[in-house]
Amino acid sequence: MFSVIVCSVDPAKAAALRENVAQTIGTAFEWLVCDNRLSPRGICAVYNDLARRARYDRLCFVHEDVRFRTEGWGRRLADELDRPRCGVIGFAGGVMKLRQVTGWCLDGRDARTSYVQPDARGAMRSHRDNPADEAFSRVVCLDGCCLVVGRAVWEAAPFDERLLGGFHGYDLDFTLAAAQRFENRVCHTVEIDHLSAGCYSPAWREALEAVHAKWCDRLPCFAGPRPPARVVAALERRAEALWWRKLMRQRLCGRGESLRAAAGMLVRHPLRIEAWLLLYKWMRYNITTKG
Repeated sequence: MFSVIVCSVDPAKAAALRENVAQTIGTAFEWLVCDNRLSPRGICAVYNDLARRARYDRLCFVHEDVRFRTEGWGRRLADELDRPRCGVIGFAGGVMKLRQVTGWCLDGRDARTSYVQPDARGAMRSHRDNPADEAFSRVVCLDGCCLVVGRAVWEAAPFDERLLGGFHGYDLDFTLAAAQRFENRVCHTVEIDHLSAGCYSPAWREALEAVHAKWCDRLPCFAGPRPPARVVAALERRAEALWWRKLMRQRLCGRGESLRAAAGMLVRHPLRIEAWLLLYKWMRYNITTKG
């Protein structure tokens, strides 16, 4: 039995999700939805409040633009939740979380996924990253479109509504907290549709930087054995360069700030291709590109 928890801003989407859950979950569930248009709160506060009200010990925090493709998904996830040390289960995650700021994965090679999502042209694209052909892959952090967890895990590491008052970063913080004591997993035996892509904004940047500042003493974290120091150093360099390239591409940093970042990386790593590539990207975005 599941408590399905939704922070809603669109009643029609929430109603469609409820119908989808009823048709596919394959077990009893209760529906807990907050219409967050009325007295808006951050998603951490909404999720914690609804989780406290939940009658069942299996909690499914899900976005209203998700649709479950696999029938009987509730039974499959319940069996995995009952396994020892199971933390949070999701459908997109990464096997590492570095000290440098990243999202739920670094560059895709560390991703474990099982979902379908619109691409830039609106066509539905399947994301299935499962190199070991596992039913469930162990990961560190998960994307927040759907997070399934036992009550005991949520109680041990609730959503941090003091740190995160908006709608970004909550998934990384919550799953990283759970990963300190439990094993988070991506489910490959259930597939979902996530009907929207991510949203990049100054609030998104601020939230990710706040999460990394909170956990900096515990990072990096790896789902498996820690790689050698030289490998970790290379990953951190790549993460730093990718972060600043994303900020430049999304216009989330000023020219001066990004130039200082590119120059600083070049001074620290003058023989590394990542540093020179970052400087090239700065020139491309800020000199050759108008606007």
